[in-house]
Amino acid sequence: MNISTSINTSAVMAAIKKARPSPKETERALGRAAAQHVLDMVDRVNGGVGLKGRFKAYHPKYAEYRSEKGRSVSPVNLQFTGEMLKDITSKSSPSKAVISFISERERLKAIGTNKQRPWFGVTDSEENQIVSRFKREIFR
Repeated sequence: MNISTSINTSAVMAAIKKARPSPKETERALGRAAAQHVLDMVDRVNGGVGLKGRFKAYHPKYAEYRSEKGRSVSPVNLQFTGEMLKDITSKSSPSKAVISFISERERLKAIGTNKQRPWFGVTDSEENQIVSRFKREIFR
């Protein structure tokens, strides 16, 4: 799934100029900020919240099926086996961090769930947290 988000980097760029981190330090800071965002995103989804607020309820027939299989119906957390959210990973370089899926199967599953209930991405408050984490790592 290719979902791009742009983060206002003016404050980050000013901090980088001031700190003059090495490429390795920048890569580490980006990697840690991205890895923490993965955890935050999974926590958000587990709580039934997507990019646009609370998820809409499952269709009644699907809710019944989930219930029969011993799965929760509320809050809507996009998990049946848990594999999709466990499959999210992050990679970083000195210039960027990428959050993606390890397997093609889980990536395709995520594309489908994201169409109905947008969840894979960054909210405005999460963007602020990512920038703060990155800056904190740079100034360690």
